[in-house]
Amino acid sequence: MTGNNFIAFSPKIASATIALLLAGTTLSAAPAGAAGLRKVSGFSPFASCVADKPASQPGDLYRDSEIEPWIDVNPAHPNNLIAGWQQDRWSNGGARGLVAGYSLDGGRTWARIAPRGISKCSGGEYDRASDPWVTISPNGAAYFMSLAFNNDRPDGGFGKNAVIVHRSTNGGVSWGKPVSLIVDTDGKVFNDKNAMTADWRDSDYVYGVWDRIIDFTLPSSGSKAKPAHYAGDGSVSARERLRMLKARAKSGKADARAVTFKGPTYFVRTTNGGASWEPPKKIYDPGPDAQTIGNLVDVLPGGDVVVAFTDITALGETHIGLIKSTNHGATFGAASLPVSTNITFTGTLTPDTKESVRDGNILFDIAVDRGNGNLYLVWQDGRWGGIDKVAFSQSKDGGTTWSAPAQINMTPVSGKRLRNQAFVPSVEVGADDKIAVTYYDFRNDLSDGYELTDYFAVTCSPKGGNDCSKRENWGDGTTKLKDIRLTPRSFDILDAPIARGHFLGDYMGLVRKGNTFVPAFGIADSNNHTTIYSHPFR
Repeated sequence: MTGNNFIAFSPKIASATIALLLAGTTLSAAPAGAAGLRKVSGFSPFASCVADKPASQPGDLYRDSEIEPWIDVNPAHPNNLIAGWQQDRWSNGGARGLVAGYSLDGGRTWARIAPRGISKCSGGEYDRASDPWVTISPNGAAYFMSLAFNNDRPDGGFGKNAVIVHRSTNGGVSWGKPVSLIVDTDGKVFNDKNAMTADWRDSDYVYGVWDRIIDFTLPSSGSKAKPAHYAGDGSVSARERLRMLKARAKSGKADARAVTFKGPTYFVRTTNGGASWEPPKKIYDPGPDAQTIGNLVDVLPGGDVVVAFTDITALGETHIGLIKSTNHGATFGAASLPVSTNITFTGTLTPDTKESVRDGNILFDIAVDRGNGNLYLVWQDGRWGGIDKVAFSQSKDGGTTWSAPAQINMTPVSGKRLRNQAFVPSVEVGADDKIAVTYYDFRNDLSDGYELTDYFAVTCSPKGGNDCSKRENWGDGTTKLKDIRLTPRSFDILDAPIARGHFLGDYMGLVRKGNTFVPAFGIADSNNHTTIYSHPFR
């Protein structure tokens, strides 16, 4: 690699295999219920990049670390999977670049490519990148969404930042030119926590969402304020704002203050399969000194578009909110805040040393059953003993009413309080209506100087009147109140890079492949090094 001319670092793939994929021939499927740990990520393609001059940037760079994966399956060619992740994470926000992995054999083996035009190491103009997201349309067109940004300016304001999308028509083997969906140069403004969903009913439509923070305490230009260097760490910043709002409300001074920030939801769409994108628009504004974060978008069987988000009020209250469109996102109705959440300020702490784990506990995940239209939510919640565990709620009426939150992680009860935590949950629904939820916990930790961590899955089938809003109906598919271990051996989370806590990612990927679930998750496998793996299960 020379300078910023690097494009791909995939191993050779037989042209006949690619031709089969593009011609619509189905590759041989993996055995039913195929399992086993599979490595998704590889060596960093940015190892020799000098375009971003790491030595001159603030923060610590964790070279060859892979963080925060997302994954999707190609509906047109189910053995084609595409994942995205942060590559070479910085301690104070973002990574040197983003990488997309693709598999043409059902996830057994993976090749990798860096979509061009995001960060400087992939031929773009930005210092750093974050929040990779992948989605694939029914016709096989794939979209890779990303956040790109420059470091905070010398005056303390945010650097230039943008939300970008790439498109692939060959299963992720290559990607087209980047399209900037929004670009901001005002030092007060930062776009964050983007997500994108292809309409699974119609390949013409793809929808993107994010929160757009306006911090009135930062300079637009010209100030000599001390640099903040926190761009790209939106979930951490949101939790800090939540702490401030709760303290202010408790003091009784919530109504006597100047507005310091706001964070509305922005939405963008294409109506022609990515040939062009409409200008982004604000679809929900929570008001002054309030924000959304973790916006996600999905499509109900009838075609309604649902945007869900964490809503942080000026009084320091948190809810999962919803806003719906009945016309493919042309307009949206009024927002509702149907699910109250209990966000702990500490998030996850390691059981012995009580070191912080960067877990994105202010976020959540949502899934839609494409058959019956049920909506499912999972998130970290502190209502059970004041520590983070996995909460689940469901709606059977399109998001109008929701079941009471139920704790569904199957972490065995330990006398050591912090070994009862569970964190970073994801949720998906299989073709047979079975619901799957994945998460990390510390059940196998010992008092031996390590903080041993594992990744698990738990499932529930609503068939036969089984009520998945009840904890006792969750299990491993055979035995209730038991989960599936996805890590064959425990890893020490103290080996994970530190980015305001030991960091594997604010979210992990989970997608359905027929009746099989395919997760993408991080494992800390050596000091300051993490790798993305998968482990299919049913």
